Amino acid sequence: MSDPTPASELRLLDALFRLSKTVLADARTHVVAAADLDLADFLVLRSIELGVDTPGDLVRDLGLNPAVVSRALTKLAKAGFVDRSIDPEDSRRSRVALTAEGARTNASIAARVRPGLAQRLDRLDPDRVRILLETLEML
Repeated sequence: MSDPTPASELRLLDALFRLSKTVLADARTHVVAAADLDLADFLVLRSIELGVDTPGDLVRDLGLNPAVVSRALTKLAKAGFVDRSIDPEDSRRSRVALTAEGARTNASIAARVRPGLAQRLDRLDPDRVRILLETLEML
Protein backbone atom coordinates (compact mmCIF):
# COMPACT_ATOMS: atom_id res chain seq x y z
CA MET A 1 0.00 0.00 0.00
CA SER A 2 1.31 3.47 -0.87
CA ASP A 3 1.81 6.31 1.57
CA PRO A 4 -1.33 8.55 1.41
CA THR A 5 0.76 11.62 2.29
CA PRO A 6 2.78 12.81 -0.72
CA ALA A 7 6.47 13.43 -0.17
CA SER A 8 7.49 17.04 0.34
CA GLU A 9 9.15 17.07 -3.07
CA LEU A 10 5.93 16.09 -4.80
CA ARG A 11 3.87 18.51 -2.73
CA LEU A 12 6.28 21.24 -3.88
CA LEU A 13 5.82 20.19 -7.50
CA ASP A 14 2.03 20.12 -7.16
CA ALA A 15 1.87 23.48 -5.37
CA LEU A 16 4.19 25.25 -7.79
CA PHE A 17 2.36 23.86 -10.80
CA ARG A 18 -1.05 24.97 -9.54
CA LEU A 19 0.22 28.38 -8.41
CA SER A 20 2.12 29.08 -11.61
CA LYS A 21 -0.81 27.97 -13.77
CA THR A 22 -3.21 30.43 -12.13
CA VAL A 23 -0.71 33.28 -11.74
CA LEU A 24 0.49 33.02 -15.33
CA ALA A 25 -3.05 32.81 -16.72
CA ASP A 26 -3.96 35.98 -14.82
CA ALA A 27 -0.77 37.74 -15.93
CA ARG A 28 -1.30 36.67 -19.55
CA THR A 29 -4.72 38.37 -19.54
CA HIS A 30 -3.27 41.64 -18.24
CA VAL A 31 -0.32 41.61 -20.63
CA VAL A 32 -2.59 41.25 -23.66
CA ALA A 33 -5.00 43.93 -22.40
CA ALA A 34 -2.29 46.45 -21.53
CA ALA A 35 -0.03 46.17 -24.55
CA ASP A 36 -1.16 43.50 -27.02
CA LEU A 37 1.92 41.46 -26.14
CA ASP A 38 2.18 37.89 -24.99
CA LEU A 39 3.57 36.67 -21.68
CA ALA A 40 7.00 35.80 -23.16
CA ASP A 41 7.30 39.38 -24.45
CA PHE A 42 6.56 40.78 -21.00
CA LEU A 43 9.02 38.40 -19.35
CA VAL A 44 11.70 39.54 -21.80
CA LEU A 45 10.91 43.20 -20.99
CA ARG A 46 11.09 42.43 -17.24
CA SER A 47 14.42 40.64 -17.58
CA ILE A 48 15.91 43.50 -19.59
CA GLU A 49 14.67 45.93 -16.95
CA LEU A 50 16.40 43.79 -14.32
CA GLY A 51 19.73 44.08 -16.17
CA VAL A 52 19.86 41.10 -18.54
CA ASP A 53 21.17 42.73 -21.71
CA THR A 54 22.09 40.09 -24.31
CA PRO A 55 19.89 37.63 -26.20
CA GLY A 56 21.94 34.69 -24.94
CA ASP A 57 21.62 35.83 -21.35
CA LEU A 58 17.86 36.24 -21.82
CA VAL A 59 17.64 32.64 -23.05
CA ARG A 60 19.55 31.44 -19.97
CA ASP A 61 17.73 33.73 -17.54
CA LEU A 62 14.24 32.83 -18.73
CA GLY A 63 14.85 29.22 -19.74
CA LEU A 64 13.12 29.85 -23.05
CA ASN A 65 13.95 28.47 -26.48
CA PRO A 66 16.35 30.81 -28.37
CA ALA A 67 13.81 31.12 -31.22
CA VAL A 68 11.15 32.34 -28.75
CA VAL A 69 13.52 34.99 -27.37
CA SER A 70 14.57 36.03 -30.88
CA ARG A 71 10.93 36.43 -32.00
CA ALA A 72 10.10 38.38 -28.84
CA LEU A 73 13.07 40.72 -29.32
CA THR A 74 12.14 41.31 -32.96
CA LYS A 75 8.53 42.06 -32.00
CA LEU A 76 9.60 44.34 -29.13
CA ALA A 77 12.10 46.20 -31.32
CA LYS A 78 9.50 46.74 -34.08
CA ALA A 79 7.07 48.06 -31.45
CA GLY A 80 9.72 50.51 -30.23
CA PHE A 81 10.05 48.91 -26.79
CA VAL A 82 13.62 47.63 -27.15
CA ASP A 83 16.77 48.94 -28.82
CA ARG A 84 19.24 46.45 -30.23
CA SER A 85 22.87 47.37 -30.74
CA ILE A 86 26.19 45.71 -31.47
CA ASP A 87 28.36 45.19 -28.39
CA PRO A 88 31.21 47.72 -28.73
CA GLU A 89 33.64 45.26 -27.12
CA ASP A 90 32.65 42.22 -29.21
CA SER A 91 31.01 42.80 -32.59
CA ARG A 92 29.72 39.20 -32.63
CA ARG A 93 27.39 39.99 -29.72
CA SER A 94 24.38 42.23 -29.55
CA ARG A 95 23.03 44.17 -26.63
CA VAL A 96 19.42 45.01 -25.84
CA ALA A 97 18.02 47.86 -23.79
CA LEU A 98 14.56 49.18 -23.00
CA THR A 99 13.49 52.34 -24.72
CA ALA A 100 11.54 54.96 -22.77
CA GLU A 101 8.36 53.55 -24.36
CA GLY A 102 9.41 50.03 -23.39
CA ALA A 103 9.94 51.12 -19.79
CA ARG A 104 6.51 52.82 -19.74
CA THR A 105 4.83 49.75 -21.23
CA ASN A 106 6.59 47.45 -18.79
CA ALA A 107 5.48 49.64 -15.87
CA SER A 108 1.91 49.74 -17.21
CA ILE A 109 1.73 45.96 -17.45
CA ALA A 110 3.29 45.55 -14.01
CA ALA A 111 0.71 47.95 -12.54
CA ARG A 112 -2.08 45.75 -13.93
CA VAL A 113 -0.50 42.49 -12.74
CA ARG A 114 0.47 43.60 -9.23
CA PRO A 115 -3.02 43.85 -7.63
CA GLY A 116 -3.82 40.20 -8.35
CA LEU A 117 -0.47 39.12 -6.97
CA ALA A 118 -0.92 41.38 -3.95
CA GLN A 119 -4.30 39.81 -3.31
CA ARG A 120 -2.67 36.39 -3.16
CA LEU A 121 0.14 37.59 -0.88
CA ASP A 122 -2.32 39.40 1.39
CA ARG A 123 -3.52 35.96 2.52
CA LEU A 124 -0.22 35.67 4.38
CA ASP A 125 1.17 37.82 7.15
CA PRO A 126 4.19 39.95 6.12
CA ASP A 127 6.74 37.68 7.82
CA ARG A 128 5.45 34.65 5.92
CA VAL A 129 5.58 36.60 2.65
CA ARG A 130 9.21 37.53 3.32
CA ILE A 131 10.08 33.93 4.20
CA LEU A 132 8.23 32.57 1.16
CA LEU A 133 10.03 34.90 -1.25
CA GLU A 134 13.43 34.25 0.34
CA THR A 135 12.80 30.50 0.20
CA LEU A 136 11.71 30.55 -3.44
CA GLU A 137 14.80 32.57 -4.36
CA MET A 138 17.00 30.00 -2.59
CA LEU A 139 15.35 27.09 -4.39
